[in-house]
Amino acid sequence: MDPVVFSGGQPAAFGVAAFCTVVLPVILLIVLGVMKKISAGPLFLGFASFFVSQMVLRIPLLQVLGGQSWFQSFAAHTAVYALVVGGFTAGLFEETARLAGAAVLKKKLSYKSMLSFGLGHGLCEVILIAGMSQVNNLILCAALADPQGAAATAFLSGADPAVVQAVAAQLTAATPALVGLALVERVSAVLYHLFGTCLVFTAVKRGKPLYYAGALLAHTLFNFLAVMLNAWVGPWIMEAVLLAAGVCFGLYVWRARRWFDAPCGAGAPTAPQALPGGTE
Repeated sequence: MDPVVFSGGQPAAFGVAAFCTVVLPVILLIVLGVMKKISAGPLFLGFASFFVSQMVLRIPLLQVLGGQSWFQSFAAHTAVYALVVGGFTAGLFEETARLAGAAVLKKKLSYKSMLSFGLGHGLCEVILIAGMSQVNNLILCAALADPQGAAATAFLSGADPAVVQAVAAQLTAATPALVGLALVERVSAVLYHLFGTCLVFTAVKRGKPLYYAGALLAHTLFNFLAVMLNAWVGPWIMEAVLLAAGVCFGLYVWRARRWFDAPCGAGAPTAPQALPGGTE
């Protein structure tokens, strides 16, 4: 196999993205921990909530279903699939995991524990889904650029040449701008995870199940819009809309610090405030 020449700066873009999605989240959590803005227990519980709900349960289940002919036919209906599988099931698994986490922390539910749990859940997704993908892309770039090197020997030895060519085509087509857009999407997603955690923790703290229902609805819409807007208007407008929604989510969480720790019935909104919705 001839070496692949990456003339568009792809390896550098993947390297920056890997740093932003693996190293930077760890640095952020260390800084927040030193500043005593987050707590270790709820943080690791948030990590566990994402890992169990997605990596252990939902994603393996979808992989099994993906081999079924009826599920493949269902997946051909893009809008319905995006709403039911991409949106609702992601929300059901993740918001229920948040609900379980809130139940574990019920006697210690505070704004700080909510923030810690939400960051744990959201940044676990960043590291395991986006981060590992960027690291994998970086390694594949090194392997394709030097077919005789150690990376190629470890990752491409015995691989189907047609598959290798397809991977090379995908990597060379990934412009730095598109890689940057993927990072913007991660920011939007983390802001949603904080928002969803705030709603679910409020549901448990104040005994108002509608907040859980609101989180499930927002998660479904957030994921659904991500897929459909990308198909309708392209990635740039889609990411702009998701980021705008993410800013609204972040503002809600920021304002929640005023009432979250107040005694039940004092200062909290009486119903979930609907915000623009619609990634994992």
